[in-house]
Amino acid sequence: MEDKFRRCRAILLDFGGTLDSDGEHWLDRFFELYRQAGLDCPRDEIERVFYLADRICCGNPAVNRLGLRELMKYHVRLQFEALKLRDRTREDSLVEGFCSKTEKILQRNSHLLGRLKNRYRLGVVSNFYGNVETLCDEAGLSEHLDIILDSTRVGLSKPDPEIFLLAVRKMNVEPAEIIFVGDSCERDIMPARSLGMKTVWLKGANQRLPENPGPVDCRISSLPELELFLS
Repeated sequence: MEDKFRRCRAILLDFGGTLDSDGEHWLDRFFELYRQAGLDCPRDEIERVFYLADRICCGNPAVNRLGLRELMKYHVRLQFEALKLRDRTREDSLVEGFCSKTEKILQRNSHLLGRLKNRYRLGVVSNFYGNVETLCDEAGLSEHLDIILDSTRVGLSKPDPEIFLLAVRKMNVEPAEIIFVGDSCERDIMPARSLGMKTVWLKGANQRLPENPGPVDCRISSLPELELFLS
C-alpha cells in the first residue's frame, strides 16, 4: 500500500458502474444488449430513450421499492415504448442480459465488502432512482455499509460537493481519511479530489473523459483490484 492511503479509515463507493459492474456505464451496456438482441436501433436513439427512462424512474416514487429485476423490467419497458417497439421476447432478453451479469458482480462485490469491512468504514454515494438502498439490501451489500446516500432520496447529486460533504458528516471522518471509488471521472473522481479525498478510478473500456480531468491516486479495472492495492 502506498503511504498516502495509510491514514485512510473509510471507503465511499459509487453504485452504478462501480459496485454493479467493472466500470461499464449503463448506457454502454444497453448499446451492446440491443446489438446482441438483433435490434438495429441507432445509437443516438438508444441514448435518447435510455435517458428518458432514467428521468421517469427518478420521478416515480414507486421505483423506491423495486429490486433489480423489477427495476430493469420497468426501465426497458419505458425504452421500448419510447422506441415504439413491441417485442416482449427481445424486451425480456435485454432484462435478463443486464440482470444476470449484474447479479454475479454484485455477489462478488458483496464478499469483497465483507472483507474490507474489517478494516474500513464503508458507504455508498450514488446518483440513482431512489432505490439504491433496496438494491443493496437485495444483493447483501447493506450489512457491510455504514451509510447509503441516494441522490433522489437526499435531494443532492454528484458532482455537487454537498453530497460528498453529507457523506463525510455521516461517516464522521475527515475527507483526507476517505478513499472514494467510482467509474466517472467527472462525477466521482474530480469532486472527491477537490475535497481532499483519495481517489480510485474504476476505469472501464468506454470512459467519457472531461477536459482537464486532473490526477487520480489509483486506477483499477475491477473492484477486487482495490483489495489487492490496499493490502
